[in-house]
Amino acid sequence: MSVRAGEDTKGWFRSERFLCINSQWYFLTREMTQEGPFESKKDAQMELMLYIRHANDAFFKAG
Repeated sequence: MSVRAGEDTKGWFRSERFLCINSQWYFLTREMTQEGPFESKKDAQMELMLYIRHANDAFFKAG
């Protein structure tokens, strides 16, 4: 079992965040929503980066 650097035990679940259904790409969020469809995995990756940026902006503005 591999763990992150600095951690003794593995206490998290990891899965692929991107999925392809009928040639369309989606990404999954920590909130367990499925976002998409996108034409390519690269498009889904770019949208995920924007999603995370917006979530972080909202978090830091609220705090």
